Amino acid sequence: MFESISLLPAPNQLLLRGDGKVPPTTYALHWQGPVDARVASYSNGLLAQSNCGPVTLSIVQPQQSAPPVKMDESHSIVIRETGIHIAAQTTWGALRGIATVHQLVFADELFLGLNIEDTPRFHWRGLLIDVARHFLPIEDLFAVVDGLAGLKMNVLHIHFSDDQAYRLPSAARPLLPSDEHYSKQQLLELVAYAADRGVRIVPEIDVPGHVTHWLTAYPEWGMYEVQPSDRFGVHKACLNPTDEGVYAGLAEIFAEVVEIFPDDFVHVGGDEVNPSWWSDNAQATAFIAAHQLGDVRGLQNYFLQRLCKILQTLGRQVIGWDEVLHPDVPNCVIQNWRGMSTRDRALALNRDCIVSAPFYLDLFFPADMHYGFDPEGDQAELLAMEDQLGQDIRLQHVAKALAWTQQWREGAITLDANQTEAKVLGGEACLWAELVDSQSLMPRLWSRLPAVAEVFWSNIERPISQDQVADLYRRLNASWRALANDPEQCQNQALEKLGYSATQVFVLGHLESVKWYGRLLGDQALRARLSGTEMPQARPYGVHTPLNRVIDFLLPESMAARRLGKALDTTSITHLKACIDGHGENKPWPEEGQAAIANLSQACDLMLAFLSDQISAQHCETQLIDLYQPQGEFIVAVIPYFLDHLKHATQSAT
Repeated sequence: MFESISLLPAPNQLLLRGDGKVPPTTYALHWQGPVDARVASYSNGLLAQSNCGPVTLSIVQPQQSAPPVKMDESHSIVIRETGIHIAAQTTWGALRGIATVHQLVFADELFLGLNIEDTPRFHWRGLLIDVARHFLPIEDLFAVVDGLAGLKMNVLHIHFSDDQAYRLPSAARPLLPSDEHYSKQQLLELVAYAADRGVRIVPEIDVPGHVTHWLTAYPEWGMYEVQPSDRFGVHKACLNPTDEGVYAGLAEIFAEVVEIFPDDFVHVGGDEVNPSWWSDNAQATAFIAAHQLGDVRGLQNYFLQRLCKILQTLGRQVIGWDEVLHPDVPNCVIQNWRGMSTRDRALALNRDCIVSAPFYLDLFFPADMHYGFDPEGDQAELLAMEDQLGQDIRLQHVAKALAWTQQWREGAITLDANQTEAKVLGGEACLWAELVDSQSLMPRLWSRLPAVAEVFWSNIERPISQDQVADLYRRLNASWRALANDPEQCQNQALEKLGYSATQVFVLGHLESVKWYGRLLGDQALRARLSGTEMPQARPYGVHTPLNRVIDFLLPESMAARRLGKALDTTSITHLKACIDGHGENKPWPEEGQAAIANLSQACDLMLAFLSDQISAQHCETQLIDLYQPQGEFIVAVIPYFLDHLKHATQSAT
């Protein structure tokens, strides 16, 4: 990787043959061969104000249809004195080339003699956005599409339905849509807009579980009475898989879905189906026996088989979450989320797989943790990496919770690659929205998604070295400038709107949220989950809980703390300490964050004492570890960097 190139994702072939930069001249678009209206519009929208000079495009086969699953996105870029030259076989490759040039413009890296030959590693490079838990205005989804195209990602998977809401329109079942839902026209416009940027929209309608809202509208589709729910977590409500009326209703609903979304795939969920409704129901148990289904897992597989036939009739292929795995699972794609062992279980059943387990953005993990996982890596190595997460100081406060997830490895197999034709199609990052709304979406999403985009696009050298991690963060911060919503700017602007001064915002930026599901579950539910008991319904968050506090706007990973750690010295720590102690503002620190601010202040005192030889490294380390415990929903983000400095100082002394 050239130190002067900030592209993210990194191109798979890059050569720099020359020196100097393109002199700023007026943008102009030229064509060699057929004109592509899609690419012209995209290029003009991104580059018209850039003074990047002439851009010449050559596209062999312009595409006017919806983007296919296996679109040809290969392209080349050559920068000469005569301008920027982009060549591609198809529209899709040209769009990716324009996105690369856009990043080069914002990074001021239009170097003469730059040659790029690029093609993605995976065809499927996606993001899941959940609009069921918190409704996102349609404008937000358009902005997400823009960001995905800029990162050369090509799938937006939208989770439209859950226990709390159903966000699609329905003429056939008018009681089903929630009060806040999208119109058909809005969604058709979104699909067209995304297609013009080479992004596919894959809808998810989650069944047979996660249907509490469905059954409040159409109780005849269930087995028991339900009440509307605004809580998060697994619900008992399920569709009745023994009722032919349910399948007739599903056929109507999915027929409406495919009218809006032309993609080859529809996601049908299948996750977290609570078995109690079926196992305790005489009608269901009799149905299981009569059809020789074995158990409730067999009943769910029967349901999936019926649903696959419905969607096959509608010309669509099915995707399901990895809970649908069954020895007789119908022909569908499996999306893995419960650890890396479910990937190989799917492949062993000859089912293609989309990998998501290591890429859950709602867990508040740092970018480098996602970056380390290879969707096609060896299972044993990936499981070892999962185990190592609990050893990372940044996750030690949730280490027991991470160990709890090892139960997902039950049924793990050793895959014989010669015995399956199935493959990893690619991956999807997931941003579930229990703790995300329109105000917090942009910093939560773009802060780490560029790193995942590189995992899906680039041929990354593995295992990941510390130099690679450092280079990732250099390019990650640079990539934010090319986004319409710079995550750190979004964070700072949101905190300023809460009334905090620039000095206070600087201090607060050195804090982070607790990791994993620590915030979502809360103390009581987290302890219950780890003990193996039924989780209580009393969680700190529900649909109507306002997401308008400091904790809701902080970056999942503090860039301020990372900068301090990179240039860790007495001057920088003294400055931070002075900002904490003497901000001199009328607005006090947020009540829920005062303990964390106090710990941040103490951590600064300890490091200053160590740097001035007043305390030993061992004493400083012990005290810092004590301070690196959750304070409510906050943790002090600078402490891992302080501990790392102590480690290197101790090693140097010996």
